[in-house]
Amino acid sequence: MRQIKQLLFILLIAVTVTHCNNLKSSQDADLYFDGEVTYMELEGGFWAIQTDAETYEPTNLPSEFQKDGLEVTVSANVEENRGSIRMVGPVIHIIDIEKR
Repeated sequence: MRQIKQLLFILLIAVTVTHCNNLKSSQDADLYFDGEVTYMELEGGFWAIQTDAETYEPTNLPSEFQKDGLEVTVSANVEENRGSIRMVGPVIHIIDIEKR
């Protein structure tokens, strides 16, 4: 009986650790904002996210969010050491994105 309890305890810890590692952590994000996905024709075309104050160039916008005019909520990190020929605004790496 004791071995079963130990095995269940180890299994519980393994499941907890695995689940925690799979969660998207937006707590470490540099930015949290609401915006609108926009396709820009500049430099061969690309997807951007516009807010009232800024336009962001995401490096990893999922294909299901590549819809012109889609309103989204985003948590992201600014890619400080990454340049872009488009120069529309900060380059960001999306941590989490949701449709509004």
